[in-house]
Amino acid sequence: MLLSVIIPFYQVQAYIGACLERISRLPQDACEVLLVDDCGRDDSASIAAAYCQEHANFRLIRREANGGLSAARNTGMKAARGEYISFVDSDDLPEPEALFALACDAQRAHLDVAKARFRYFDDETGRQTDGPAIPATGVMTGGALFAAQCRAGLYEPMVWQCVFRRAFLEETGLTMAEGLLFEDELFQAPALLKAERAAASDRVILLYRQREGSIMASFARSARWCASYLEVCRRLTSLSVQLPRSQARRALRKRTGQIALSVAKNIPAYRLPEEAGAGVFAGTPAGAFLLCAQKRQRGGRRAGAGAGGVAGAVHGGLCAPFGKQMMAKRASNGRQSCAAKQGNFFKG
Repeated sequence: MLLSVIIPFYQVQAYIGACLERISRLPQDACEVLLVDDCGRDDSASIAAAYCQEHANFRLIRREANGGLSAARNTGMKAARGEYISFVDSDDLPEPEALFALACDAQRAHLDVAKARFRYFDDETGRQTDGPAIPATGVMTGGALFAAQCRAGLYEPMVWQCVFRRAFLEETGLTMAEGLLFEDELFQAPALLKAERAAASDRVILLYRQREGSIMASFARSARWCASYLEVCRRLTSLSVQLPRSQARRALRKRTGQIALSVAKNIPAYRLPEEAGAGVFAGTPAGAFLLCAQKRQRGGRRAGAGAGGVAGAVHGGLCAPFGKQMMAKRASNGRQSCAAKQGNFFKG
């Protein structure tokens, strides 16, 4: 069997039918579809069961308790039998012909990871817009692909952009990080960085539904959102220190910094209490940036820049490997903006 498609679902009765109708067009003799019920209370399970009755290559797997998206994906991975694995979110719209062609391409080239394109799909209007214009590549290391996409501003972490060789995942021990939001950040990048053979395709394999009520929308303004992203930063930093000096390591450090700064600078905009940021980001470059942002709100740009400099000098934690760089930059250019100071932490 070539491909196992893992589709966890929870409270998506309005969307899962459209997803399964599309994925049912995959060749039955070469693909299996694993529907993982994460113990929702609506009619999603009934819809999934009906598709399993109609399609011999569909399997319904019922979890004993709700565990979240990562746990449900891990359940599907354990049950998978295909040479390659792909993930589809149950509210999105897969392009099955392109997905199958991507898996065939990966098999022919003996790839560990193959990555493709997606389009955004507006749930209210039905309008489609292009996602990042990933160019097709030849076979290269996954680290080289990761670095190239980061440099070009084309990297996105969603696991459903890829097909992964199942034996490769088992050999490397890669599983989804349970108990966190944004778990995709901790799967695709590590997979690429471990992959000896990877490539990108310009095929569009999925329409990414933009809707209210999704996991991303539900937590976009919460302290849990911030805490999960900080843990992602910590784990990516831990991964980066294990890598040899390379373009891939530089790209990973830069991405980690971008994530931390993005979260920190948005805490004031989201009007979360200051203690949420102080507790979540203490000892990190994001904490330094947060202090800078808060000072700017109260005392203007000059106060913010000064606070950023002080915070950058005293904060360790996530950016500890870059402490000397931080202090040197502060000493050599006291007028450098707060944001620019933080950006320097993630070079090298």
